[in-house]
Amino acid sequence: MRQIPPSRSAMGIALKCELACEVLRSTGSLRVPAVGRSMVPTIWPGDTLAVVQVTMEEVNVGDIVVTRREGCLVSHRVVSIADSSDGPLLVTQGDAAWTKDQPVRENEVLGRVVYVISAGKRITVSRELNVAQRFVAKMVRRSPRAASVLVYLHSKLRTQQEFLLPCQG
Repeated sequence: MRQIPPSRSAMGIALKCELACEVLRSTGSLRVPAVGRSMVPTIWPGDTLAVVQVTMEEVNVGDIVVTRREGCLVSHRVVSIADSSDGPLLVTQGDAAWTKDQPVRENEVLGRVVYVISAGKRITVSRELNVAQRFVAKMVRRSPRAASVLVYLHSKLRTQQEFLLPCQG
């Protein structure tokens, strides 16, 4: 059976992931752009995540951790921590995702999101969603169309806010 080589875009994504992992390992911190909608409304596509390297002992339920999965970086919230014979396992889930992720092992944990930069503003990440955020997460989870509209409106609002920000000089 002939194997199909990975596409150039898949290789590019894997290479970027490797580079991000190496930067985080060597410096202890990293800023990375967010893509995808699984963490809306906490993290929107286009936000910048500030990540610091952590050990499993430093991770708590409610933290947003960055893990390495199948050649990609994934940022999801820790919903539980379980013990196993191989050591602790984190169970993560996107705020707007229907299902929990496969358990995360220690060697897959890269860091914790300490704050988000959105429209030039630094936003501290909370361990819990407020009532409005839970409502938006449920809307995004239930309706792909609503998710698309919300992400589109958020990006337009962000563009306006960035345009109105005073120049820094």
